[in-house]
Amino acid sequence: MKEQIYTIPVNEVYDTDCECPLCELEKKLEKETLDYALGAAMMEPEFRMESNEKGFCNHHYSMLFGMSNKLALSLVLDTHLEEILKKLDTLKKSASALKNQKGGLFKKTGSANFSKALSEKLDGISDDCVVCDKINHTMERYADVLLYMWANDEKFKEKFNKSKGVCLKHMKLLVDTVPKSLKDSQAAQFLACLFEKQETELSRIQQDIHKFTLKFDYRNKDMEWGTAQDAPIRTIDKISGFINNDYEEK
Repeated sequence: MKEQIYTIPVNEVYDTDCECPLCELEKKLEKETLDYALGAAMMEPEFRMESNEKGFCNHHYSMLFGMSNKLALSLVLDTHLEEILKKLDTLKKSASALKNQKGGLFKKTGSANFSKALSEKLDGISDDCVVCDKINHTMERYADVLLYMWANDEKFKEKFNKSKGVCLKHMKLLVDTVPKSLKDSQAAQFLACLFEKQETELSRIQQDIHKFTLKFDYRNKDMEWGTAQDAPIRTIDKISGFINNDYEEK
């Protein structure tokens, strides 16, 4: 199959030796999006409106704070906090009314309704993240491209079959994308192939992590590490997707 601009990232990442090529794509995408958020996006009104409205999740706030451009981050925080105050202000009258509410066994409706409304408002504020939305949208497109290439490119299918599979998070992404991207006959073949691949690779990882535990028994002190020395991080990556490893002891 002739390579297209949208197939290049997926095709290239399957040339790397890793536990999950889709995680590698996601890491690159996350870095690019964070760099953009405190860089070129500062001059993009559309992005600023979106970041003002949604903000970021705790994970991505942490990564943004670790970057060097504190002024850009502060500008984003300033305007996002304005939007948060506007959202909370819509409940100001209801909050004031609670002060005058008289107690009593059967008079909890006002506080219950306000509590529910405030909780929903806070959920809406804390659940949104511009970076997560961008990553999720793009990863769905990558999954669709991967399935298209698997169905139409024998060379890519061979790469896929020789790979170490994917993490469980991205396994679910592929499974959820299959009905939208493949015909029934192709879908059945891919799901069977993916399931077999994942069982094989998860068993390989389990053998490595088990060997890692055995190495801490003095009776196995002369046993070769083989591929088990970095088994804990690879096991976590395989189960949950890549993690920030900055806190590893040196």
